[in-house]
Amino acid sequence: MTYSEFAEDYRLAAAVLFERTKDPIYRGAVVAENSFTRWKGGDVSMPRRPAPRILEEMFKLKASELFGPCSDEQVPALLAVPMLDESDLRMTARSARAHATDAAAQLLPDLTIEQLEDDLARLVQAHTNTPPHTIYAQGKEVLALAQELLDRTQKLSQRGRLYLVAGEAAALLGGCAFDLGASSTAVELLRAAALYGQVAEHGPLQAYVYGYLAILAYWNGNPTLAVRHVKHADQFPGVGDAGKARLAAITARAYAHLGRVEETQQAIESSLQDRGSRRDEIHDDLAGEFAFSLERVAMSNSASYLLLRDGTGAETSARQSLQLIAENTTESVPFIVKPQASSDLAMALLLRHDLDGAAEALEPVLALPREWRGAGLVDRLGAVRRELVSPDYRGASAAGTLAEQIEDFTAVAAPRILGPGAARLAIGGGEVS
Repeated sequence: MTYSEFAEDYRLAAAVLFERTKDPIYRGAVVAENSFTRWKGGDVSMPRRPAPRILEEMFKLKASELFGPCSDEQVPALLAVPMLDESDLRMTARSARAHATDAAAQLLPDLTIEQLEDDLARLVQAHTNTPPHTIYAQGKEVLALAQELLDRTQKLSQRGRLYLVAGEAAALLGGCAFDLGASSTAVELLRAAALYGQVAEHGPLQAYVYGYLAILAYWNGNPTLAVRHVKHADQFPGVGDAGKARLAAITARAYAHLGRVEETQQAIESSLQDRGSRRDEIHDDLAGEFAFSLERVAMSNSASYLLLRDGTGAETSARQSLQLIAENTTESVPFIVKPQASSDLAMALLLRHDLDGAAEALEPVLALPREWRGAGLVDRLGAVRRELVSPDYRGASAAGTLAEQIEDFTAVAAPRILGPGAARLAIGGGEVS
């Protein structure tokens, strides 16, 4: 009997005894579950009133019999313990072995996961000098394979590694989608990356993703949401100094979109602080597209100054970025950083009415092949064109010619090829709406 069945029979027997004897001791009598457990487990100590009489009414046996030892005749009937033989034991053993074999079949060779991690790392590092459409095509294969392998293993340590790879791949794809002008797709991919990072409990990945979501927020015209995103990103543990510098630079851009000069300057200063020894496996070990070098910091800060119409600050930061790129003999700096910094420099020079200097800065930019004309660069050049057709340059034929060259450049850029872009705030150099 279950406890609930026993307790109901006990209550009914007590009610019968109360009607028969009118003895108040039986009124509403109940049995505790621990008493039932003790009796069922073989406790033969006689309970106190009114339990003995109620049990006699239930089982039609005397309490002394109920709590006394079983006779030889009663053992089979009352206990009904099945006899085990060796075949039963062998069957249990075979069942356990079969179940363990099925579980073992849901483990992956560690080399399989290591290869996937290597493939992802290669793509992240190759992205710096490979057009985004190429990385996107290969990155979605890595993501699909990580998702497939997650269905083939139940080992927690392996699942954690695969969730991290899936999150990194989704973040990489989100960045490519943004470069290609698919802003809504980028947001969706980055949200997926954030969820993968949450499942993997990986702070640096989540910080990177929320920083990128902040970029997309002010890009889509919501700098207030961008500030919230970047503040959230700053709360994740384990982020190294490079990651913190990246978040500070993104914070500066968000505040610049809001026109908040003091907060922008404070964030820029934070991004330029000397880096210590704190590292993390996203911004430092995996690096590549996820890194945030000093060249990128300076380029990002030049865009923040431009949003504030601070031509001097923008020129200084843009030239610093270009100087650092010239001094860097490795291929660690993303290819697109130099054209973006050059565009910022051109805009800064226009703000102080140096049209010839701006045209010279844009000369190598306008020669870029179509696959490198990503959304960030196109938006910067859009800001330059708006400046060239402003009243300050009305009547200047050189300004009109340069504006037409920019129109021709952006007409075949990646975002235009994928589809029309909605009105939005710039990732850098655009007007504040």
